[in-house]
Amino acid sequence: MSTLITTQGQAGPSNSHPEWQNVIKSRMMAQQAEGEVYREIIDQYRRLAKTARELRIRNRALLRSGAGSSNAPDGQPSPLLAHLDKQLSEHRAEISQLYRTQAAAQNKQLALSDALRDRDDEVRGLREEVRELREARDKALSRERDWEERWRVRGKDMEALNDELLSLNLELTALSQRNSALQGDNAALLQRWLDKMNLTAEEMNDEFEKEAKESKKGKEKELLGTEGEKEDFRDGGNA
Repeated sequence: MSTLITTQGQAGPSNSHPEWQNVIKSRMMAQQAEGEVYREIIDQYRRLAKTARELRIRNRALLRSGAGSSNAPDGQPSPLLAHLDKQLSEHRAEISQLYRTQAAAQNKQLALSDALRDRDDEVRGLREEVRELREARDKALSRERDWEERWRVRGKDMEALNDELLSLNLELTALSQRNSALQGDNAALLQRWLDKMNLTAEEMNDEFEKEAKESKKGKEKELLGTEGEKEDFRDGGNA
């Protein structure tokens, strides 16, 4: 347990961890400190067990050495055996107390292991949540970059369309001006053509009238000549 905490503490600089990892690290270090306290108790229990084992061996040796005088004349046990039995009972009681302390420490250690396992599960869940959030953030940033690129392209297209529209408006204005000028020129040409045609018509009418008058005069002359000839013919016949 202490090795795990030390390895996690050396994984990287503290300033690179998020806040929740620092909290978990501090709690695990506190649990490690509590484990150090129980380690001292366990070491004491081991020393006491070793002492009890040595005393048991020594008591057995003393019992074997004093087997000839183990009983007093009145049938009571010797003071040495009574003292050794008392020490043995005290050591057994102490060992029993140490067993109970060890059991309590093991139960607490199991509880701490369960709590640590729950914290590990919580940390894994938080890491998974952080990973999902990072993926969602990356996707959002990617979509944002895509939209920015689309808007940039659309802005360029709008600028090109505006430029094209402006050039078309200029061309349309120029064509409108040319059309107006052509309409004015056509109107002037039409008026000049009409004036010319009217003048030609008048001239043709004048010539036609002149020709008609001349033709009429010629016919009158011919008619007068014919009548004069008829009169001369009549006068000759009468003579």
